[in-house]
Amino acid sequence: MIDFDALVIQKSFSHPVIVEFSAPGCGPCLWMEKTLVEAVKEIKDTIDFVSLPVSEYSEYIERYQIKSNPTTILFSKGVPIARLKGALPKMVVLQWIGDHIDSNVEK
Repeated sequence: MIDFDALVIQKSFSHPVIVEFSAPGCGPCLWMEKTLVEAVKEIKDTIDFVSLPVSEYSEYIERYQIKSNPTTILFSKGVPIARLKGALPKMVVLQWIGDHIDSNVEK
């Protein structure tokens, strides 16, 4: 198990962190994870990506109102600032990241 506070909350004060909450064996979750990895590689700004299986991090289901798999949340300055539900194309993910980083994160 990872230290969620250190890996996500604390790191998000220095740069955005994307967290994908997924279920083991979930096809759309695996597809979205691959898409997120590719999208993060394309971004020139510093951004971290973490994929968490909800079965191992069940305490976050209620805290972050995870109602479907995959659910992707962008954290900045210690708080969630945006979310995506489901598996989406890389172009949509890149636009989503750009929209929220540009408007919520100081460069």
